[in-house]
Amino acid sequence: MIDEQPSRGSAAALDPAAPAQPSAPHAHTHPTTGEGQAEGEGAQASSMTFTQRLLAWVREFIQFGLVGATAFVIDMGLFNLLQYGPLGVLAGHPNTAQFIAAVIATLYSWVANRLWTYRGRTRDNATREAILFLFANACGIGISQFCLLFTHHFLELTSALADNIAVYVVGFALGTAFRFYFYHYVVFTGGTRA
Repeated sequence: MIDEQPSRGSAAALDPAAPAQPSAPHAHTHPTTGEGQAEGEGAQASSMTFTQRLLAWVREFIQFGLVGATAFVIDMGLFNLLQYGPLGVLAGHPNTAQFIAAVIATLYSWVANRLWTYRGRTRDNATREAILFLFANACGIGISQFCLLFTHHFLELTSALADNIAVYVVGFALGTAFRFYFYHYVVFTGGTRA
């Protein structure tokens, strides 16, 4: 059971094929199965596994955050360019501008997360993974759209500042929390499945 836990991380250091404890040649058991292992050695292996999993989670969170930050810049930059830019292509249509910006940022996020953040946990079936990823992002976009609709139509706040706060502070925070949970536990789980 213990040898399956390290495969959840995306780092190469958590490779299940790596020796369990190379510095302990005096062990009385098989290094990967742990059968017949003394109680003290079992506790040490559990704590190493927890530390490795924690480090992998922190690394994943930082990479997810960096991808999210650059996607945020793409999303917000395009939204403001389309809505308030020199040409004002979609001036007066904040939901359309935000939707287009979010779709482009989502495509960027898919590629970056698949190739970098979750590269060790991607599925063999990329189509199924892409569908789940798009579902998670559709929910995130829906959260941002709801926040924008609420401020525009219920609170009647229609300034550029109100739009940006609704979408890129409140909506983005709620959407990001949802995405991180969904990516980690539903989308990029290939390393934990047969």
